[in-house]
Amino acid sequence: MTESQQPASLPLGLAPGDLATAAMTGLLTLPDPARRSPLGRFALRSAAAGTVAVGTWVALGQDARSDVTGRVAFTVGAAGLMYGLAELGEAMDGAVHRRLVRSGVRRPRVAMALAGVGLALAMSVLERREDDGEVHDHLDEPVLGELPVPVRALIGAILEQTEDHDSLRLRAQLAVAGEARWGEEPDSHVVDLVVPDDVPLAVPHAFTFPVSARFVSARGVPCTARLIVADGRLSVLVVDVDDEAWEPVAADWDAQGGDPDPLADITVPRVEDVTFVTEGHS
Repeated sequence: MTESQQPASLPLGLAPGDLATAAMTGLLTLPDPARRSPLGRFALRSAAAGTVAVGTWVALGQDARSDVTGRVAFTVGAAGLMYGLAELGEAMDGAVHRRLVRSGVRRPRVAMALAGVGLALAMSVLERREDDGEVHDHLDEPVLGELPVPVRALIGAILEQTEDHDSLRLRAQLAVAGEARWGEEPDSHVVDLVVPDDVPLAVPHAFTFPVSARFVSARGVPCTARLIVADGRLSVLVVDVDDEAWEPVAADWDAQGGDPDPLADITVPRVEDVTFVTEGHS
C-alpha cells in the first residue's frame, strides 16, 4: 500500500473502535433509566454490556499474546461485570441527573451523554499513551479516612432493620469500613465507602439494600438515603430527593429564578430523624 493509500490517522492516536465506543457510550446515556420499564432497563443494561464486550474483544485482539480462550473469558467477564454494576450505575445516574436539573441545566441527558463521550475518549487516549510509555503520572486518588459518626450510625441502623440480604456480613464490613474522599470538599450526598479486601463478601454481589431511610429536610423536601452494595462490599450511601417527590419538587422549583437547590442544606440525617421503609412494604 502506497503512502497516499494509507488510512488517515485519527487525532491523539485514537482508533476507530475508540470513537465507536465513545459514540455508543453517549447514545446509551441519553435514555433515562428511571423512566424506563423493567424490560426497558434490562435492554439498556444489555446494550451497555454488549458495547463493553465488543470493545474488550477488539482490544484484546490487538495483543498478539492473547489466545482465543483468554479473549472469550475476559470478554464474558467484562459483560458480566457490567450487569453486576448496573444497579449501582443507575443509582448514580439518577443522582447526577437530578443534580444537573437542580443546577439549571435544561437538557441534563444531553449534557451527561456529551460528558460520557468525552470521558470515554479521554480514557482511550490515556490507555494508549500508557501503552506507549508516555504517561507517568497517575490519576488523582481518593483520600482515605474515618467514616463519619452520623454516616456509620445511619448505615448501621439501616442494616439492623432486617437480618435478610446478608445483613450480618454487611454489618461486619461496616465495623471496619472507612470513607474515600475525592477533592478538598467531600460530597455530603454521596458517601464512598471503603472496605478491606479480606472481608466476607455479601451475596448477591451487587444490589441496593432493600431498606431505605426516609426523612424531610428543614425546607420540607422529602429525601431518601439508600445503601448500595457492589462487588459484595458496602459501596455507596446516596442521599437524594425521594423518587416519588422529585417531579413535584422539580415542577415547583425555578433554578433560573434563583430558587435554592432543594438539596443545598441537606446532609446525612440523624437516625432519630428518619423513617425506615422496606422495599415492598408501606
